Amino acid sequence: MKILNIKRILVLSFCLLLGNTMFAQVKPAAAVTAWDNMTKMVVETAKAMPETHYSYKPTEELRDFAEQIGHTTGANYLFASVVKLDRPDPMPTSETKHKAHVIKELEASFTFIKNGMNKLTQEDLNEEIEFFGSKMPRLQAILIMTSHLQREQGKTTIYTRLKGIAPGQSGGW
Repeated sequence: MKILNIKRILVLSFCLLLGNTMFAQVKPAAAVTAWDNMTKMVVETAKAMPETHYSYKPTEELRDFAEQIGHTTGANYLFASVVKLDRPDPMPTSETKHKAHVIKELEASFTFIKNGMNKLTQEDLNEEIEFFGSKMPRLQAILIMTSHLQREQGKTTIYTRLKGIAPGQSGGW
């Protein structure tokens, strides 16, 4: 598992370094497929954790499990502009610890992003955009967005493993 994650990071890093030539070869449908794979992985992990552990914190400094999932939900909405969507105002997330509601919010955030991704064209993927103060092709921003998602899923996996729960099956690009 650790080697697989290292390989993914190396592949992602390599793709980020290739520049526009590589970006032109990735089709919008491939980005949507990757998003679907990551959606499944994250949502399955949230569903696997029993509600009694949604308030679990591995250490005092860390978020509890519900907050960790909520962070992923919020990040999806934060990245809305990457897929040519406006960020909702107000953000449709809450501070709940109730599993069903946390999962409902999580699924809605993934659907929101997928709706934007489904509208992207090849030209959109190559378009230069502003992303957290840097100019880059939209596809590069999508790769950064999905990298963040996988990093947060890695943290969530630690929570479930510490409670003896198997996380959702890994997926990605």
